[in-house]
Order: sequence, then structure tokens, then C-alpha cells
Amino acid sequence: MPFTGFSFFELHAATIIKPFECGDTDLNGFLNDKAIPYKKDLLATTYILENESKTIAYLSIYNDALAVQENQFASKTAFKRWIKEILSHRKRHLRQFPAIKIGRLAVCETTKKERKGIGQALVNFVIDLALEQNSKCACQLLTVDAYDKSLGFYEKLGFKFLSENDNGEDTRQMFYDLRPLMNTLNEI
Repeated sequence: MPFTGFSFFELHAATIIKPFECGDTDLNGFLNDKAIPYKKDLLATTYILENESKTIAYLSIYNDALAVQENQFASKTAFKRWIKEILSHRKRHLRQFPAIKIGRLAVCETTKKERKGIGQALVNFVIDLALEQNSKCACQLLTVDAYDKSLGFYEKLGFKFLSENDNGEDTRQMFYDLRPLMNTLNEI
């Protein structure tokens, strides 16, 4: 992580979670009530960024498969165009694509004003993790069901909307294609 004076670590069953408030009861509640049980049940892995007195931010991720169906797109042509973009080979029959899902990402309310870039650093951590693990277990995409208030954040980072069918919903399905980064690494 690019920030000094913080600890960044994977949450474990014995972790004592320091106070956290991001202004969203669902995100606060997940960290305080569900993150450790999710870890124990192998449902999600949570990473915490903290200072001496409080939790600054957290990120929860898990394995995913982005499943696509023709009815998710505005037309059959839009569906075929998306498949063609996401697959480089001729047999375009795949309908599920390996991914890591960002299940939760939250930054402390007071910290948001003080330290811009924490959310981006956490997403970059997941990208690096996915690229590092790709030699052992393929991962083509990062996915997120982004809250309406977070759409601009993910768009700035290069995430795209899967389709327009969920436009106006509480969350929108977005993805980030890791292949260009992986291809760049393979050229080095």
C-alpha cells in the first residue's frame, strides 16, 4: 500500500476490529458483524487498513464467475459484440468468465476528506493480487455490484457496465478486464 503510518493486513478470526464509520450502515455492519464469519465459512476474505486508533478502510473479495446471458443486453448484436470483445478465440460459446468480486469496499468518512486515493489503492491491490495469482488460477475479470453513489469511482478506474439493463437499479454490475494488464506483463 502506498500510505505510510498505516497497517494493512488480512482479517482473521482473532482480529480485533477497530472503530469504523463510513456513513453506510450496510458497509459498517458487514465489517463489524459479518466479515469474520464470512472468513470462517470461506465466503469472503477481508483486508483492513488501519492506523493506531481506527479502521481507515476495508475491502472484502471473493471468487466469482461473471455469467452472461443474451437477455442481459439490449440486443443479440450487443451480446455478440460483448462476447467478441471479451474472448480472443473463435469458439465463443463460453457464458461464464473467471473473476474476483469486490464484495465490499469502504473508506472511513473522515478519512475520505483527508486522504484521497485510498479506494483506488485498494482496487489496485486486488488487481495486483489477481495478476499475481493468474499463473496458478486464471482470473480474467474483476467484478463489482456498484452502489449508485460509487459508479463514477469505478468508471474512473476503468470498470465498464456489463449492460444497460440494470440502469436505475440500486446497484449496477460492472467489470474490469485484466487481460490488457496481463498481456503487458507477459511482454516484459
